[in-house]
Amino acid sequence: MIKIIPDFLPKPLFGYLKQIVESEKGMLWCWNHRNLAPQNKAVGAENYKLGKTLYCAPELEANGQENYDKELMPLFGVFQLYMMEHMQDRCKTPQDQVVLKRMKMNLYPNQETQVDHGIHNDIWIGDRNHGGKPNPNIVTAVFNFTTCNGSTTIFDKDEEGEYTKKIVVPSLENTMVMFNNPHPHFGTTQNDTPARIVLNINLAKAPVNNFNNENFEPIDDYF
Repeated sequence: MIKIIPDFLPKPLFGYLKQIVESEKGMLWCWNHRNLAPQNKAVGAENYKLGKTLYCAPELEANGQENYDKELMPLFGVFQLYMMEHMQDRCKTPQDQVVLKRMKMNLYPNQETQVDHGIHNDIWIGDRNHGGKPNPNIVTAVFNFTTCNGSTTIFDKDEEGEYTKKIVVPSLENTMVMFNNPHPHFGTTQNDTPARIVLNINLAKAPVNNFNNENFEPIDDYF
């Protein structure tokens, strides 16, 4: 249910996309001062990151409008195709049934100390604070553009079916980790490089118009 894939992209393609990500002209980063609250510190000056949304489905946007980066998505959309190659055969349905819901870049500057950000699930059915639940029809992925001492920690099920087992995935460039959305996870910042850069992706195996329908077959065994 958790899949770690080194050398996810062919080296020439990875090098090309990394050059865009690290270029001053290739990626316009936006300040985000409302990052997930750190677990080991009070919310303060360190609670920030730089971000760039490449795509977000209308149902996930507050204004109900699709957010699509016309310049970058034709390049970064290739990640969806490579992800589908690593899913089981029953996920290899026509592309209009494996739907991209969100793709966004995150850049964490070096803050001289490592910070564990808040444990979370990316996409929910209903209000996460009032009886909602993590959408079981979503595949979450984190792709590392940089090698550093940051990491992604994912909680797997224990013998009793509770999400208590920690799996720490180091930040190694061109490495993808894919897991089902009900697995809680959190990111850890780095203090050995100028920045940690990751791409966060959410795919749904569901028709577009029924994204929040709870009756779809759960994807708990996609991997």
